Amino acid sequence: MKFIDLFAGLGGFHTGFMNSGYECVFACELEPHLRELYLKNYGIEPHGDITKVDEKAIPEHDVMCAGFPCQPFSLAGKKKGAECPESGKLIDHVIRIAKHHQPKFIVLENVPNVLTIAEGTFWDYMQQSFKKIGYKLEYKVISPVDVGIPQNRKRVFIVGSQLSEESFTWPACNQLDKKTLLDILDEQCDSKPLEHKKVELLAHWQSLLSKIHLGKLSSVSLVAPEFGATYPLDFTNLNLEQMRQYSGAYGVSLAGCKTWDELLALLPSYCRKNKQVANWLEKSVKYSRSVYSKHTSVIDEWSKLLDKENNSWQILEWRGKHFEHDIYQHIVQFRASGIRILKPEIAPSLISMTPTQIPIIPSQNRYISAHEAAKLQNLHELKNLPEGLVKSFKALGNAVNAKIVELIATNLKVWKTI
Repeated sequence: MKFIDLFAGLGGFHTGFMNSGYECVFACELEPHLRELYLKNYGIEPHGDITKVDEKAIPEHDVMCAGFPCQPFSLAGKKKGAECPESGKLIDHVIRIAKHHQPKFIVLENVPNVLTIAEGTFWDYMQQSFKKIGYKLEYKVISPVDVGIPQNRKRVFIVGSQLSEESFTWPACNQLDKKTLLDILDEQCDSKPLEHKKVELLAHWQSLLSKIHLGKLSSVSLVAPEFGATYPLDFTNLNLEQMRQYSGAYGVSLAGCKTWDELLALLPSYCRKNKQVANWLEKSVKYSRSVYSKHTSVIDEWSKLLDKENNSWQILEWRGKHFEHDIYQHIVQFRASGIRILKPEIAPSLISMTPTQIPIIPSQNRYISAHEAAKLQNLHELKNLPEGLVKSFKALGNAVNAKIVELIATNLKVWKTI
């Protein structure tokens, strides 16, 4: 069984299909450094820009694989769907090549948003376009955690076939051989140490958690600027005089403010623009004020030493264990919205959009290594990864999970038409 690997990246499709006994006869990847890695890892030099690939020059194959770019369809991306000029129309080149070669199967991968973007019109476009060249598309949303890999990363996998009645049998998502993130950590890996300021910051937040009683913490944030604040959560209809009777961030009095600019500067950054707290943060703001009212003296002393250099460092987003409030027994991400504390069993989704969300192992004051991240994509046996943690995480965040691909490839082999 022969396959081709379009938008090859690090080779998630290649590894998965190769592990299932297939042979790769063609690859295509735009990024030069990834083409070099692909050649080193697989012995095949990918072609470059897919828009310039002559479909007649591609060898015959049984399966076409394409993890076409997801940025236009992801929640973190531009969400323009097929209208996106950079990459939304690249699916047309997949269709062009499939039309010429008529492979038995087509396997695609993308973010689940591809099904609903632009009110589902892009997915309709895909279905109709493949139907015109003789293919029926089926899909299933699968996360690595469904197949025993400790990473939450939902992706839609699409299988196209020339069958008219038979349906594809998707891999069983029964979490066999389930591992936790702690099982894949390797302290001997070359990992980046956590910056000293972040080490101190986490220790300071933990000192607060150790001094106050919070009971059950469930999907709520401790918003430090609300400690001592009394301003109304919605002050769009209040004038300057009315606002002077309240306290701003960390309990600073607003009484002496002579202008709105002076007053807004003393309020938390997240309510200055619209003169109100956003709905998504309102629950946490009220909770933080309630916690402060019960532990005022302790929190006042703690707040004096909090690093207020970054707005996001002043918010602790608790997504961890409900009753175990020890940061060092969790996984941490520094996000634009705050410091997110996550349960230690499963890693958050690897993403390529930003290097700031690389998961942290606080108990070891380090970031997850590139090799450990590669395990989360089942690409840890690759001999070569991109140089540097940021480049590695970008490539791994764009990669297709090779374990899920391997299971799909195995089921394709035993399908009745083969």
